[in-house]
Amino acid sequence: MTSSQIALLMVTGGVALLLSALRPVKRICAYEDQRQHGWGVIFHLILLFICGYATFGYYLITSETAFIELVVAMVFLGGGWFVSIVSQLSLNTIIRFDDAVQTERYRALHDPLTSLPNRILFYERIDQVLVLAKRERKEVAIMIIDLNEFKEVNDTLGHQGGDELLLLATKRLKGLMRESDTLARFGGDEFAVILPNSSKEQAHTLAERLTSSILDPFLIEESSLIIGMSVGIAMYPQHGLDSRTLIKHADIAMYNAKRYQKAFSLYNDTMEDAPSLNLSLNLVSRSPSQRPHAVAEKQLLN
Repeated sequence: MTSSQIALLMVTGGVALLLSALRPVKRICAYEDQRQHGWGVIFHLILLFICGYATFGYYLITSETAFIELVVAMVFLGGGWFVSIVSQLSLNTIIRFDDAVQTERYRALHDPLTSLPNRILFYERIDQVLVLAKRERKEVAIMIIDLNEFKEVNDTLGHQGGDELLLLATKRLKGLMRESDTLARFGGDEFAVILPNSSKEQAHTLAERLTSSILDPFLIEESSLIIGMSVGIAMYPQHGLDSRTLIKHADIAMYNAKRYQKAFSLYNDTMEDAPSLNLSLNLVSRSPSQRPHAVAEKQLLN
């Protein structure tokens, strides 16, 4: 093989390496936060380098190759290799960093036990839904849900049993909702729901279905548990125009439902602003017939 052929082969290899660098650089440019970091300029510089390599290759074909051209071809090959490696390493680093950011954001905005949106994400979504509802003049229903007797179950079966109950209850609630609805966990045994484009009647229907699903027995650690839940409903725009007002009114309605042992309650202006009822229930001291929502489990009867 002549020196001209060797030089041309090295230049061709350099072009191939530069072409392979275009794909990772293009993927980096697709990241919105990387567009201002000069990657678009780098992409066009690589194209310019390819044109330069091609021009030098044409020169090698049409002219005699001396030692200096062979050295330049080696530099071109090394340059293409360097650009290809750096672009791929940069892409890998950006992907790992973005994955880490997304993971941290997910952890910051979701409940660690149920993986449901937490209070922070719930407020973000409700604000988005309300902006859209205002523009399209649609109704939105907000629900606050509280599981009855959860504390007693948690005290009796331990935190592991309480966590399993929360997971099973979450699965039942989520299974009855639309993809456009949001079910969030506020903490403990309290949940919240956003129902976009929902009328009062639709909210009532869903509340009935949700409470009915929760009344079915839960099988936990060989114990059959029956609990209930209380649901408070507030409607946009009738009961508030912003997220905090709607959540506050739904919370008041929930305590009203719990106070009067109703499955759910729709907010109205006559409801008290602060709940004063002592809502704690003692599962051990009461018989199933004395409790509004019986908790019957084999473990407690032993």
